[in-house]
Amino acid sequence: MILRNLSSKDKEKRRIAAEELGRLGDPRAITPLIEASGRGGGERAKRSIIKALVRIGKPAIRPLINTMLSGEGIFRRASAAEALGLIGTKSAVKPLLRAMNDSSTDVRLHALVSLSRLKERSAIPYIVRALSDDSGGVRVNAASALGIFRSRRAVVPLVRALKDEKWYVRQQAAKSLGLIGDRRAVEGLQSTLRDPRPAVAKAAREALENWTGRKHEAV
Repeated sequence: MILRNLSSKDKEKRRIAAEELGRLGDPRAITPLIEASGRGGGERAKRSIIKALVRIGKPAIRPLINTMLSGEGIFRRASAAEALGLIGTKSAVKPLLRAMNDSSTDVRLHALVSLSRLKERSAIPYIVRALSDDSGGVRVNAASALGIFRSRRAVVPLVRALKDEKWYVRQQAAKSLGLIGDRRAVEGLQSTLRDPRPAVAKAAREALENWTGRKHEAV
């Protein structure tokens, strides 16, 4: 009954079934859960499915890696990338780095977030490249991740991101530069004080003030 509900068109039945399977923690549920993660719609159901896979843990790692790198549906690949980061296994690092080149924005995004969650420093060059991704959502998450890593090799790319076409990417780049605290970013942040979006200018001002302890205004 539980497995039948997991494949139901009713997203609430799928959610309840996934929660029950998560509580049971039976590895035999891994394949049905992964298959169910590919069903569109029902964000709560998808969250429950991912949580169930995370609770099963280690036995799910290899099937999730295989799914993420397969030609299967986007939802399955993206869910697998997210689950691997939440399980927290270093064995997923290389596969996640490969997934950063996936054709799907969702897969690239979840792979990036998982690498950030794993605090895997070998991912920094890949995340720097993601600052040039076609997707603004990927770019803003890349900017955020580089701030978490506080990597000085990310300073110059983040300064370039201060001119991104999307204001939220510019804002996050300024915030991350504030966390890294490298003087090479000062000129770029000072220019960003004149950004037409108040939120971006504020982020640049706060980044500068974090370093100097004094007020900065656009001139």
